[in-house]
Amino acid sequence: MAARAFNPKVLKFCAWMGPAFTAMWLIGAAPIAHFVFVPPPSASNSALTTVHEYVHHLTGVRIGCVFMIFSSALYAFWGMAVSMYARDAERGRPVLFYVQVVCLAACVVVIMLIGFFWGVAAFRPGHTSPQVTQALNDVGWFGVLFTGAPFTGWAFALAAVIFQDRSARPWFPRWMGYFNIFAGVLYIEASLILFFKHGPFSQNGFLVFYVPVIVFFVWVITLSALVIRAVNIESAELVGAPAAAAGEPVRTPVPA
Repeated sequence: MAARAFNPKVLKFCAWMGPAFTAMWLIGAAPIAHFVFVPPPSASNSALTTVHEYVHHLTGVRIGCVFMIFSSALYAFWGMAVSMYARDAERGRPVLFYVQVVCLAACVVVIMLIGFFWGVAAFRPGHTSPQVTQALNDVGWFGVLFTGAPFTGWAFALAAVIFQDRSARPWFPRWMGYFNIFAGVLYIEASLILFFKHGPFSQNGFLVFYVPVIVFFVWVITLSALVIRAVNIESAELVGAPAAAAGEPVRTPVPA
């Protein structure tokens, strides 16, 4: 693959959308929403308790939901920066790249729908049946923890690309492949929300909420840092490379 021109500012901007997404979603879900969603309430709370939380923090909850919905756009920018470097590492017929793009699109929809359902729950609390508000709140929580399939698919596809990259200096270190597998397994484990209303495997449990969610945001920040590093390396190589007519490859594959 010959060296080619690219715009590092655009790629860096997209990579920085990972930390921006993390901050925007967490700020919307926690302080702006008056901590109605984070830390999470118990799944065993009554419908009246749920309605009470919405009614007494209504404006903050609504604004927080707007933050969470629009954070999904930042996630899309960030995800494409990650996937583009994965595409460069895959080469050939990039089936794993397209798997990542499809999974990324699904992830963006999931992130948007979390704020969407909590926002709908905050539209008429106290004026509609408490059970309706509780059900919409539950759907939002299932969006957080029971929709791990596209996130796991993306993490596993990215891990496969990393393990197959035989370049002398890969964009993503091999340990990031293992981190992707670890994260993907935790997203599957979060599906246990369906079976428990109490304990460590419930909605507010340590093993279903705190561990997977913390790992998810660490995963986002780590990939952001690696993409920024990759942009810096590629920029330096292109600036210091011979004329493009020489056709020298930027990254030399390691012999099999």
